Amino acid sequence: MRKISGLLGALTLMLALTSCGGDSAGPGGGGGGGGGGGGGGNCAAGTFCMGSSTFATATSSSNPSLTVATNIAVTWTNNSGGVEHDVIFDAPAAALADGAGSAGNSPQHPSGSNQRQFGSAGTFPFHCTIHGTPTSGMRGSVIVQ
Repeated sequence: MRKISGLLGALTLMLALTSCGGDSAGPGGGGGGGGGGGGGGNCAAGTFCMGSSTFATATSSSNPSLTVATNIAVTWTNNSGGVEHDVIFDAPAAALADGAGSAGNSPQHPSGSNQRQFGSAGTFPFHCTIHGTPTSGMRGSVIVQ
């Protein structure tokens, strides 16, 4: 009986982890960041892909970061099937407009992409206020060198 309940618990945990993370149609039609670990699927380089409750990059789905040079565009793409997300920076004035786009925080949106660039070196944390906080949940950072 003890083995059966242990197997049932492990199966339940596995199902919960695989159903919570990442979208199934990230940029290019691939998967977003998987729940409980794994990579960012087909998330393009220089992009944070927004899953149902996670940010993911091409290489990480757990509090991911991207390292870029100054004044290089970074993209946040919400292709999570209509789940609303926003991008709130700890230092919104550092998130500069890219092209005709706007600067600072990105408002709530169910789909689409936003780009920002950073004109100085530093680490620029951000989070989604719907699914995270600056210290937990859906968050990440841009590292500018």
